[in-house]
Amino acid sequence: MREGNTRRNVGSYLAIASLGSVLFGVACAGESFTGDPSSLPSTDPSGAASGTAGGEAPGAGSSTAGAPTGDIPPSSDGTTGSMTPNATTTTPTMTTDPPTSTSPTTPAAPNSTGAPPPGGSFANGVRVHLQRTFAAPSVISFGLPVPSGAVSDAATVRVTAGGVAVAANVKEILAAHDASGKRVGVRSLLVQLPATVLSGDSGDVDVAWRGQGAAPGTQMASFTSDSVSAASSDTVSTAVRTIATNGGVTNLVESPPVQRALFTGREPRVLATYPDGYLAATALLGNQATESSLAAGAMNGLSFFSDYLRKFGVAGMNADTYALNPDAVADPVANPEGWLYDRCATFLTFYTHTQDARFLREAYRSCSYYASKISLGGANIGIFTGKSEPDTKYSHLRGLYAYYALTGDEGALAAGTAIANMWIADTLFVGPYRAGHTRGADKLWTERLLGTSLEGLYYGHRLTGDATFLQAFKEMFDTAYRHITGDAATLAGINPGVGPFPAQSCFIHSSLQHGEGNADQPWCSTWMSDLLVDPLVQYQNQTGDARVDEVFVRLVRYLRDVGSQYMRSDVEGDSFLQPKSCYDPSLGVDTRRLVPLYGSGLDAAGVRQNYGQYDDFQHCSDATALTSAGIRGLVRQGKFNSTPIGPFATEGDSFLALHHEFAACARQTFEYDSRPRRDPAVWSSADLAGGAADPAGFIARNLIGYPRYPSAPQRMLSWWFNSSMLQFGLLSDAGVKIPVLQPGRIQPAGCK
Repeated sequence: MREGNTRRNVGSYLAIASLGSVLFGVACAGESFTGDPSSLPSTDPSGAASGTAGGEAPGAGSSTAGAPTGDIPPSSDGTTGSMTPNATTTTPTMTTDPPTSTSPTTPAAPNSTGAPPPGGSFANGVRVHLQRTFAAPSVISFGLPVPSGAVSDAATVRVTAGGVAVAANVKEILAAHDASGKRVGVRSLLVQLPATVLSGDSGDVDVAWRGQGAAPGTQMASFTSDSVSAASSDTVSTAVRTIATNGGVTNLVESPPVQRALFTGREPRVLATYPDGYLAATALLGNQATESSLAAGAMNGLSFFSDYLRKFGVAGMNADTYALNPDAVADPVANPEGWLYDRCATFLTFYTHTQDARFLREAYRSCSYYASKISLGGANIGIFTGKSEPDTKYSHLRGLYAYYALTGDEGALAAGTAIANMWIADTLFVGPYRAGHTRGADKLWTERLLGTSLEGLYYGHRLTGDATFLQAFKEMFDTAYRHITGDAATLAGINPGVGPFPAQSCFIHSSLQHGEGNADQPWCSTWMSDLLVDPLVQYQNQTGDARVDEVFVRLVRYLRDVGSQYMRSDVEGDSFLQPKSCYDPSLGVDTRRLVPLYGSGLDAAGVRQNYGQYDDFQHCSDATALTSAGIRGLVRQGKFNSTPIGPFATEGDSFLALHHEFAACARQTFEYDSRPRRDPAVWSSADLAGGAADPAGFIARNLIGYPRYPSAPQRMLSWWFNSSMLQFGLLSDAGVKIPVLQPGRIQPAGCK
């Protein structure tokens, strides 16, 4: 199943982990860096006036030629970026309940899209803004996802401009489905209009779900036609800088900017944008919320996600306010790791949340390029060919599904269908798991493959309408549910020859199966499990399957009791309920934070094995998707206000405290990875004076002209935000508000 770079022995891996994380950013199987070390993530705390790393704060010492050049801060033991040297063993207190089939009580009844019943300003239709972005369009074409239940037949739709009927062509391109996979209405429309609708470069059209007059036509031009779309290169502006002193004033001198094309996709010649909140209301990308909706204050404690999404998102598409140093540009073609975690869905999510059309255009370029790189047949059907080695974990379908809904690009339909066909035909992971078991005690099995394959099957069904994909999804989910809730006998049947490990509310398997170590080492990857959030919640919204709630409740219990630890300058080897260090925000970058573990589990004796890594803090953001899904599940089960846990009066309170911890860790991580001093504009003459003797070296040491908000590796942008932005909708479903973030509720004895 080609999971990627695997390691044969955990012991030898741990021995080199510190060095590897510093030099190469090694994180986990399929997580290792594959590019030039110049694209390493910055891990230098911001603000120290040392003038050393990352262009953070050039002080008096910054002019020294031999000044430190790395972005890796020393830890308390004098090493850099170290991790737990050996597996930490403790015996935690596990809390489990028997699986439940109790029907949800708080949320609204499920429907075919996951959106609320049509209402509010979109009950009768929507106004779409049109903006010419390329010359000479003859056809205006845009996709229009619709709220659940709004449209049952495309023939009822009417389009007007300024109150005057428009000769539109409208057809259904995606259907809504019931629990059995049967079509029950329209999910998305393709709308095409004559270019004469625009008298200038922009205008609005109104699309009504029902209206009088003649029915729309159905003759459609292809998206790839030059009359509809245009080739569009993803470009970056670069400039070379030096330092010069004239008249006693030292400045940066910049060469004329050079535009560099990274890859080429396609965009509509006329860009359609949607009212604030519309795409979120359609639930096209799941339980989304908009930046503007957070202004009400109910989620103000989490609003920093919006702020940093914009900052890192703009940097992620190389659109900073200054031309970049040529060496700072990460090439997504030469080094394709940025397509992992679904770059296409990431930028569509950014637009849905912010309404910033720059993100929508970046999404269209990225999605169309990605679709063009999916093999449509042969032995590698469904494989992303932008990576030299076939690797199924790069085959993402969620983004392509949403992109197709917004454009009608036939290339996305073909690519998505190929990915779904790849997964349903897979005999290395999907086939055995559909049959109720893993492939073998020495065969690859990871939560990432589980999440990506479930996504491929679910969205394959929604994209094509073929219920065969839905049935395959259900068969895999049957096994997954037994895997996470079953007793020892059940686990022995699902994963014969493994362990035996006790039941522990996670997808327990061995380190050997995960590609990390030995057969007697238990393994569950908590932050990889967040890849299950979107496909399982969307499936539940369609079918009402209450077992989804139990899966997420179990995973969050495991995360709370086994799958997390605190860290300060290094990981602490403790647990959420039993911290070693005090929470003291005055410590700044060394403030205690809770991180999800890449690997952990209870061994055959019931003893916790901790295979956490120093850089697990980079996954606090995605862990918030999992905790919010668990909170929602607990509310739906009616158990939020029951079962005291440790110092918490209820289990729901313990889940909520866990969410606060991971969110606080995410905020600290975003701050930690921000590099405002890389902006050339902030450097004064006094700052630059010491670099005049060696301009190239000074600029390189301080990374001047590099992104202020770097995503290194490139895929980090997607793992940070792709699933974490679902937390707002999931918490809203649960009726939870977080106006203020409050980490540190558990303190060891003796803390102030």
